[in-house]
Amino acid sequence: MKGALLALALAALAAPPLAAQEAAGGAGEVRYVTDRLSITLRAGKGTGFRILRMLPSGARVTVLETDPESGWSRVRLESGLEGWVLTRYLMREPSARERLARAEAQAAKARERAAALEAEVRRLKAERDAARREAAAQRARAEKAERELARIRRLSAESLRLAESHERMRRQVLDLERELRLAREENDALRDRTARDWFMAGAGVLLAGIVVGLVLPRIRWRRRSSWDSF
Repeated sequence: MKGALLALALAALAAPPLAAQEAAGGAGEVRYVTDRLSITLRAGKGTGFRILRMLPSGARVTVLETDPESGWSRVRLESGLEGWVLTRYLMREPSARERLARAEAQAAKARERAAALEAEVRRLKAERDAARREAAAQRARAEKAERELARIRRLSAESLRLAESHERMRRQVLDLERELRLAREENDALRDRTARDWFMAGAGVLLAGIVVGLVLPRIRWRRRSSWDSF
């Protein structure tokens, strides 16, 4: 940057005043007082006129008219004051010193801009790094959530299988209870039928005993009577 500024300053210093090369110029052009000296602003086009003001090197003026024969130009200052100056002491470009000051100011602004851009780049990098860290953390949380979801799904599947197994066992228990109830009812009915059969058998035996008890003596009596008749 310093080398570029130095080269610009040397080029500006090496450039000759354009007014020394051109005898006439258009009215209304902006010119600059040569950077080699201060010049006088006079009330007329000649050294015999009153000096209105001393114009320093690099002063900015507006050329109102130029007299090629006399070599004087009527100019207006930025303050509005008008007067005459020698045309050969006017340049189309600002003085090298002013251009150097402008270049230095522009360089300072460029350095400030570069520093601001560097700060912005650092800030953006910090934000990018923070975003990357946050993205990594989010990925880790997402992976953890996926693992937890897979575990919950496995548990849910196991729970469903357990529920289905429990339901099957419950139905089996109900079927067994129903079969047991039927077996008990059949057993009770069988016991009742057996008891009834034994009761009937006992009653039949008893009845048969009674009949035998009643019939047998008579049979014996008849036999004895038959024997007595012989």
